[in-house]
Amino acid sequence: MTGEPRTELQQSVLGHDWAATPLGPVQSWSSTLLSTVGTCLNSRFPMLLIWGPELVMVYNDAYAPLLGARHPKALGQSLSDVWADIWPTLRGMVDEVHAGAATFSEDLLLVTNRDGFDEETFFTFSFSPVAEPGGRVAGILDTVVETSGRVLAARRMGVLQQLGSLPRSVHDSAAAACAAVLGVLAEARADCPFGLVYLLQLGGHTAELVASYGLAEDAPAIDEVFPPQVREAMATRSVVRTSGLATVLPGLSRGGASPAGEADVDTVFVLPLTVAGPADPVGALVLGASPHLRVDDEYRVFLSLAAAHVSAAVTDAQAVQSERRRSAERAEFDDARAQFFTEVAVTLQRAVLGPTLLPPGFAVRYEPASGTLEVGGDWYDVVDLPGGRYGVVVGDVVGRGLPAAAVMGQLRSAIRALLLESHSPSHVLGALDRFAALVPGATCSTVFCAVVDPAAGTLRYSSAGHVPAIVVDRDGGSAFLTAAGSLPLAVVDDLVRPERDVVLAPGSTLLLYTDGLVERRDEDLDEGMARAVDAVRAGRQLAPAALADLLTDQLLSDAPDDDVAFLVYRAPG
Repeated sequence: MTGEPRTELQQSVLGHDWAATPLGPVQSWSSTLLSTVGTCLNSRFPMLLIWGPELVMVYNDAYAPLLGARHPKALGQSLSDVWADIWPTLRGMVDEVHAGAATFSEDLLLVTNRDGFDEETFFTFSFSPVAEPGGRVAGILDTVVETSGRVLAARRMGVLQQLGSLPRSVHDSAAAACAAVLGVLAEARADCPFGLVYLLQLGGHTAELVASYGLAEDAPAIDEVFPPQVREAMATRSVVRTSGLATVLPGLSRGGASPAGEADVDTVFVLPLTVAGPADPVGALVLGASPHLRVDDEYRVFLSLAAAHVSAAVTDAQAVQSERRRSAERAEFDDARAQFFTEVAVTLQRAVLGPTLLPPGFAVRYEPASGTLEVGGDWYDVVDLPGGRYGVVVGDVVGRGLPAAAVMGQLRSAIRALLLESHSPSHVLGALDRFAALVPGATCSTVFCAVVDPAAGTLRYSSAGHVPAIVVDRDGGSAFLTAAGSLPLAVVDDLVRPERDVVLAPGSTLLLYTDGLVERRDEDLDEGMARAVDAVRAGRQLAPAALADLLTDQLLSDAPDDDVAFLVYRAPG
């Protein structure tokens, strides 16, 4: 341990009273111990050195966060004391390493109480022997990384994919549809220990409990506990969080919901169930939060996405009932339901604005990769602007999964607000550059932004690294909009974005899309773009919705590997 200490922890190690520990004063340490401690302290990867039969702990800055509240008292203490809660699991590994063999554990579940509650955590780590000259194993070097975030994200993604694969339009009532969704969540009690759905009854004055899971058989009455939060969530259209449930309703939900063991649920989230358009919420979903998990942003997004699936199930069931009562309106309800589910699929990526009805002349589609409802970062949007104009946007965030969906939601909301303030696509993308620079994961996202003026028959556009839009006129002439292209978002500071005006002749068709529509393995991108032009040209006489169906059939029949979002606009005339 030579040189000047660079961190507070390194200073703590050097200044620690090692003479009061089984290791003795630093002057008595062997060269092997000194060199290994130096390696540990100077590494930026989480490392723990466990020395001697007393298993004395020395660790670096990167390891300290894994200890939670046990740092800094853990320094110089015995492994068996500091990690007493998982010592039964670690004991055999320690014995194995002292016998001369290394160990390796991947995504190992460890229930720890490092921050005052029994927490479900996951770690990938290796115990390696450290030998003194002569071969005697004197210590253990633990290289470790906490994988809780990745494991939990994968687990929750599986739940969302199961929800997305539920059959639609097969339930006799909204209550039955809610019960089907809760049936999936009931198999995921490690993340959602219990759930209840309240729906507005006929007349819209009271919300009644229609489905539930995870409640103890002898659970106390809940009639007076959740209705006030349900009314608040529906009235404010916002999530209501309530803590202290373990005191108010002990024993409400237990039954080994988590591998971490028995514990009363203390925190619940009440999420409004919203449907297409400006209508008021139709009910609320009550979900208990696991007492063995941290309630972080990722957790809250997962709960919001689960609520989106309940909303989808309710809307679907209501549409089916309406069709049975009014068969003459079947086509209208089918279109509304299809549009709603498309919006739900698009917004599966954390905190995106709810679905809206499209103006005349527009059609949209969202297709997840390989035909699933896997979370992704592709999106489209149509924004009503003053003067009968419309802002149209298609964008693509790098990556997949919950992180990409969260970034997509933030960008989508931001550009919607910017379009309402400025009708210049270049100014909007310039402001979005500055916003994206502040959002982790938003760099290199691509966006095509335009303002359509149906009365003037014009389109003003700007592109941030996105694939070019396609315009096909009534006679079949086509063009790619490439003149106002520039770099993706947040790549260059203070980038001046270009914009161009083009004429949309009467009856011409505009196609905005993400690269999943045209990009295929072992094929040049130009070939896919040319194929898209041919498809638009072939369907230029069809109504926008029918053209969108044609594009889906012709361009997505081979189950693309990437998410696809596209928007079709037909100029009047």
